[in-house]
Amino acid sequence: MATNGGAAETLMFKECRHNHAAHLGRHAFDGCGEFLKNGNDGTPEALLCASCGCHRNFHRKEELPLHRLQVIRLYLFRHLSAAAVAAPPPPPPPGALHHARPNDVRSERLGQTEMVDEPAGR
Repeated sequence: MATNGGAAETLMFKECRHNHAAHLGRHAFDGCGEFLKNGNDGTPEALLCASCGCHRNFHRKEELPLHRLQVIRLYLFRHLSAAAVAAPPPPPPPGALHHARPNDVRSERLGQTEMVDEPAGR
């Protein structure tokens, strides 16, 4: 993904524009319709087309703008998935999963109302 003035874009390399007959003073293209990597990312072979053998720079570059929401989703996916892999969440502290039973809550409420209903000694 590339950025151009703050707008994110994806790059695609389309048809090959290498003129194979330039040394004859003519125009002849090989008909390769789209760039296909010839190797893994980061290797010199990744810059050569598997179809025609030309360098990626001979292929027409097409920039496709991403919708803003897609950019946000991509950012969150990359950063949240990296954080999740880097550090798993700690286990919950003991007693954090304790829930009160309905009877306990009801008896506490009755106790509170009895305290309110008692007349104050004068």
